[in-house]
Amino acid sequence: MSTSRDDVALVRLTDLTASFEAGGALRLRSTSAGIAARVPPQSALLLAFCSEPRTLDDVAENFGPQGAALFRKLAQVGFLVAEGEADATPAMFEGFGAIDVHRRMLADKVRLDAYADAIAQVVKPGMAVLDAGTGSGVLACLVALAGARVVYAVDRSELMDVAAETARRSGVDEQIRLIRGDFGTVQLPEPVDVIVTETFGALALAEGSAPDLEACVKRNLKPDGQVIPRGVRLHVAPVGARGAFDDAMDAFGTYRGVDLSALREPALGRAMTQDALPESLMHPGAVIADVPYPGMGAVVGGTARFEGLPAGELVGLMGWFTLDLCEGVELPTGPADPETHWKKTFLPLEPRPVAADATLDVEVALQAPADDRRALEVETRWRMGEAEGRVVHRVR
Repeated sequence: MSTSRDDVALVRLTDLTASFEAGGALRLRSTSAGIAARVPPQSALLLAFCSEPRTLDDVAENFGPQGAALFRKLAQVGFLVAEGEADATPAMFEGFGAIDVHRRMLADKVRLDAYADAIAQVVKPGMAVLDAGTGSGVLACLVALAGARVVYAVDRSELMDVAAETARRSGVDEQIRLIRGDFGTVQLPEPVDVIVTETFGALALAEGSAPDLEACVKRNLKPDGQVIPRGVRLHVAPVGARGAFDDAMDAFGTYRGVDLSALREPALGRAMTQDALPESLMHPGAVIADVPYPGMGAVVGGTARFEGLPAGELVGLMGWFTLDLCEGVELPTGPADPETHWKKTFLPLEPRPVAADATLDVEVALQAPADDRRALEVETRWRMGEAEGRVVHRVR
């Protein structure tokens, strides 16, 4: 529930589905919000009543005190929300309840080791800590094992039951307080010393977590508190390996007489997650932005100049990021770094020849598109000799 005021009108999520379970309980599920819970069967009637915005007084008048208590419970879980939020819950959270997603993330020991090192350095015995987007609960457990007095583990995915079991099996369930909800709106019972989050996608920013975490920091972090990570660096490099372009575009040619080239132009505007070796690049790369996290602003980006390029063919830009977790601990994801589950982000360009010793200037701006704040829009302006261009890529 985004507010604790009982006079605020709430409405049910628009995509709720229900199934009956043994014992007469209902299991409610919202794909868009990524939440599910068992509820009493009378919840169905109350949720039908809340197809229009209703206040607690409205519910009490029609369903009595028990209905009012159930109304509060459904709001706490997240099935009832303020009217403007009913259609805006991001579908991204559904995917993060999937075992396959967590298999990739938990197998990424580079990621886990870096976070474990940062937690060991920053978290001190007796601290209160928030794990924003706890998922499997692994980071919350590492925080508890580092001696935190209490760890508030916040998430809205269906994996919360697994996170609870992970805490129990790790012997830290007494320290961890699981909260099912949105860390962008949660109000904790106390300010915390540290906020830990790993809610990063392609080019770090593609999950759109920065505004949510900034709101969380304002509500819940002590004035002298610390966020892990504390900063993000974004890197780009020109790509000269034709294979990277072919991987992204070859599907949109001709297949057994079927001309699929109508898809080629829109495909040029879509980024692709790829592995990348240093030798596929025409330059080792440059930092285009080095910003604090959160609080980086709505638009992130900068310029880079790549001089002395070898003769060949420019087929796109490769992007990656480095998380500045804490003093002395970084998590890099570049072509020359140990491989992570994020890989790299390829931004295809129409191939063009590059003369020996050429200079390429690029200006890159990243922001959330208006129609999907969990995606990322990357606008690139480039110049090489007399040639120049502009392209916008969607990153998801």
